[in-house]
Parts: sequence; C-alpha cells; structure tokens
Amino acid sequence: MRVLFVSWRELAHPKAGGSEVVVDELARGLIARGHEVTVMSAGPVGSRPYPVIANGGDYTQYLTAPLRYARHFRDADLVVEVANGMPFFSPVWRHGPRVVMVHHVHGEQWDRYFPPAVAATAGRLESTGLPLAYRNTHVLTISESSGKELEGLGIEPSRIHVLYLGARVVPPVQPLEPGAEPLFVALGRLAPNKRLDLLLDLWKRVAPVTGGRLVIAGDGPERAHLAERVRREPGLASVSIEGKVSEERKAALLSAATLLVHTAEREGWGLGIIEAGLCGTPSVAFDVAGVRDAIVDGETGIVAASDEEFVNAWISLARDPSRLQVMGEAAAARAASFTWEAYVDDFLEVAQRAIGEHATPQNDLVHHPLAAGPTKGLKRSVHLFKLFRREPVDPDRFYHYLAADTLRQLRRYVALDRCTAVDIGGGPGYTAEALKAAGARCLVVEYNFDELGLHDRTPDEAVQGDGQALPLRDGSVRLVHSSNVLEHVPDWRAMLSEMVRVLEPGPGVGYLNFTNWFSPWGGHETSPWHYLGGASAVDRYVETHGARPKNEYGVSLFELHIATVLDWFAAQPDVELLWLGPRYLPDWTRWIVRVPGLREIVTWNLVIVFRRIATGVKREGCPPVAQAVPVRAHTA
Repeated sequence: MRVLFVSWRELAHPKAGGSEVVVDELARGLIARGHEVTVMSAGPVGSRPYPVIANGGDYTQYLTAPLRYARHFRDADLVVEVANGMPFFSPVWRHGPRVVMVHHVHGEQWDRYFPPAVAATAGRLESTGLPLAYRNTHVLTISESSGKELEGLGIEPSRIHVLYLGARVVPPVQPLEPGAEPLFVALGRLAPNKRLDLLLDLWKRVAPVTGGRLVIAGDGPERAHLAERVRREPGLASVSIEGKVSEERKAALLSAATLLVHTAEREGWGLGIIEAGLCGTPSVAFDVAGVRDAIVDGETGIVAASDEEFVNAWISLARDPSRLQVMGEAAAARAASFTWEAYVDDFLEVAQRAIGEHATPQNDLVHHPLAAGPTKGLKRSVHLFKLFRREPVDPDRFYHYLAADTLRQLRRYVALDRCTAVDIGGGPGYTAEALKAAGARCLVVEYNFDELGLHDRTPDEAVQGDGQALPLRDGSVRLVHSSNVLEHVPDWRAMLSEMVRVLEPGPGVGYLNFTNWFSPWGGHETSPWHYLGGASAVDRYVETHGARPKNEYGVSLFELHIATVLDWFAAQPDVELLWLGPRYLPDWTRWIVRVPGLREIVTWNLVIVFRRIATGVKREGCPPVAQAVPVRAHTA
C-alpha cells in the first residue's frame, strides 16, 4: 500500500511526545512489511527511513493539508489522520480509504492550554465535530478507556478499534546500581496535564517516611517552574529534574527504580507504565482514563482514587520489598505481551477493512446486472422503496439489489472470500448467490421446501431445516445471515440463540433484519389493519380477497418488537452489537433506533449486525430436526 500519515507533529518537533513515537513505530513497521509510507506534518521535521513532508506551522497546516494532499497524494491507497485534539477533518477532502487515530479525548484539558474562547471552540469541535465528520470513518485508539470516551461523544462502537501499543526498552549502557535508599521515577512530558506540581506535593508527604530520591525525567513547558520549586521549597531537596533523557538513560532509571509514580489526569494509554514494566518496575498512578488500562490494579501496580490513596500506596509498596518483587515480575510478564509487531498486524487488519469498504461496487459487489443502483444516502432509500413496491411483478431486480446491498454492509465486518456462511430462510438463494460471487460458500437452511423453488430458482447448496434448531454444530460458520424471517418464527428467542451458537467465536459475524410489528408493514399483506389487531386484520383480508393471507397472524406471522429484541441481545454475555439501523432508510437516521416508541413505528425494518465473542459461555444446541433432508434441484 501507499500510506499517507497526516500528523500534527513529527519526532523532530520540540513538543513531540507519545503520539509521534506511535506514528514513527507504525511507519517503520509498515515499511518492513513492504508498504510505502509518507508522513506530512508541521515543521520542523527530521530525517527518517521514510519521506517526511513539512506542512506549514502548528496552525496553518490545517489549511494547507487539504491542498497539499490534492496536489501530491490523491493516489494514496490509505490516508491515516492523526487527530491530536484538533482534527484535520479528512473526510471532507479525502473520499477514498482513510482511518483516523485518536489517542485520547482531551475534554477539560483544552482549558489548561488555551484562552477561554479558543478552548471552548476546540472543545466543541472535538465533542460535536468529531462524531459528525467521522461517522463513516474507522477510528483507531489505544485503550478501552479512550474507546469508551469516543463512544460517549457519539462515535459508533463498531467504528472504534482499540489497538494496543507496543513497547520496547533498550539495554542501558551504564546500569545503575541499586542504592541503599529507594529511587522513585516520574517519566513523561513536563506539561500541566501530567500534574507534576501535585507529584511534588505528594512527595513532601512520602519522603519523610520512605526516604530516598525522586527523579523526574522529561522536558516541556513546566520544566522551569518545577525546577524553581525544587530549588526554593523545603522538603524537595531530594528531587532532581533531569530533563529529556536518552533511551539508554531512561532504561537505566526504570531498571533501578523502586516504583514509577504517575500523576497524569488522563492519558491515551500510559506508555511509560508499560516501559517500566519491561524493566520489572511496578507503578502507582491515579485511577483515570487510559492509565487504568495500563495497570492491573493490585497485580502490576496500584491505581488510586484520591491523593490519600496515592500516598498510602506509595508508602506501603516502598516498605514491602517482597510485594514489590511479585508486582515487578507480573508487570514484566504483562508488558512483554505488548509488541509493535502485533500493533502493526492489528493496524493492517483495520486498514484492509477500510480499503475494502471503498472498493467499487462494479468490480467487487454488483456481480449481477440487476443489482446495480445507488449505494448510499437518500438515493439508495428511494431506489429500495421503488423496488420494494414492484417486488410482486419484478422480484429478481428487488432481491438481487437487496443481496448486493447486504454484502456492502457485511464487508465492513467480515472478509467474505473463503468465508463459510449460512442463510436462514434464504429461499431461492439470492443472498447465497451473491456471497458465492464474493468468494464465500453459503448453505441455505429453509423450513418451507416450496420456498426453495420460488421465482424459478433454487440455491446450489441447501437443506430443509428449522431456524429454531439449526442442523449445524457449534461455532461452525463465519457468517450467519437471516433476512425477514424472525417475525415468522414462533420462538424467535430460540432462533437468535441458534444464530449465535453456530457462529465462530471471535471473527464470526451475524446479520439479521426483521419487520417489527408496529411498522407500516408489520402485518405484511394485512397491513395497515394489523394496527387494530392481528386476528381482525386476517378476517378483513379474507373478507376482501376471499382467501387467507400467506402470512397469517398467529400461524406464520407473530408480533415482534424492537425493544424486546434489543433486550434479548443486551442479556447475552457472549454477543457484541456492531451495528443497528433501519434497513430502508439512510445511515444518518440510525438515531431513530435509540428512541423508544418512535423506533417501533418509523424504523420499518431493523438491521442488527452482531459478533459472537469468546467468553467461555457454552451454548447448547437444540435437538436435531426430524424433517431435515437434503434438497435436490427443484423448480416451482
């Protein structure tokens, strides 16, 4: 791939920090895999194993980035935007494959760095602009805490990917000999959000009990102020501020340290904590976003909820060598699991998904001429409704388009090539045919034998079976699909449980859509009289048409409500929802599903994309279905 990083800073920048380290490690890892990388950032920039393009100053770069991209990088296979608080809004000017890296949400930190008016504007852009502009972009972050904060801003959970950073520590050239007194180390950029003033205040309470030295390693805008405090205040004589240190010196300090002490008010992850762990050094930190993810409380260190807890933890660990040793060993074992190689692997998986979503429909998804049509927005919805109205006289065009539309959404979550799939209630096999054209193998499980021969078609591979008791073993398929079947099943909970059971834990993805009872089409051909009751709607149909409806209330059609289905999913410990939204409406109407009452009427047809996660939950299969028999070629 040709990958362009659009970053606020580069490692040569005097204010470079952890974000720039991540970009450099990722760029080097991609080059090692054979990819081409270019980084574009504000000056100054340095010499790297990859091209680095200076892109103006700290603020002008937001204006020049779109122009420079348009002139030189429009042919990039992937654009990676690094959003450090102020986004570049790449979705506005980059319509091809892209991802955005958001290491943490800044929130109240804007007030610490900017005047009130600027801070308020930046905070609003982050809290409102980010979820709006990047709603169709994959967002990479580095901890579960940051992922939850992004979700709180309104980013769709299925678009958030937690990629754990790697860590490495170089061997120290001159190892420090452990002294008679303890050594405590604080590591990081000397900035207000690190709360090093608080650290000095806490040290005044700790030092009289533990003795020893406190070394603060790092550089930043707070350095002069902190040095002045150390120079003039009693109780801080045992503190030294070393400034920015080499990797070798950092390793020497962390290896000799009794504890790493970390007072930041929030982090994306807490890379210094992991680096300390690699040196066998546990940490004491505050229970704040990002940091709590880097420490296993009570095992690799302690997270404190208050200043008092921090001081107590600091003192108790410093006076307990045996506990320090156990925690240090646990910290080292955990830290060793975080590698840059794994980070690059995870990045490439998301990158390929982003690229796959932007594949041209003609080449990748629209395998049948009848499947052509708009693929997004209001035009897609209008086209779908037109085809739906003509379904009785032109079913091929409707179902071919619907199948291609389904595949476009599935490609966001699962690789279809060589994927094993099952389509429950797939009838004549439109979706199975589309999946086969995309490289998958799909088995149709259909309860009604006659449905397998509708429209003079029949699927290549099918079995007559019951969705409430699938004739498949546990975890046997990568994809399970069911469209407009759930409302026709007497025990819909059993069918959902079966869909989850047969999914492969981890990568397995389920796709489900159904017509809810209170939607305009809830009674199917008896609509809209179903609003007056299902039984009376059937009686009216018989009176009008002289025949019973195909979808008869209480026999082959049952009341199904969005709220009860979502409650069922919420109660499943091994199921993760990836996407919820109305099938026939544009993506931007997904908020409707969050509004009780309104969703039952307006949604019309609900799509749920879900994943079975590996939790150790054992799902028991239903008894075999007696009437399940192989299906041979059959025409209506």
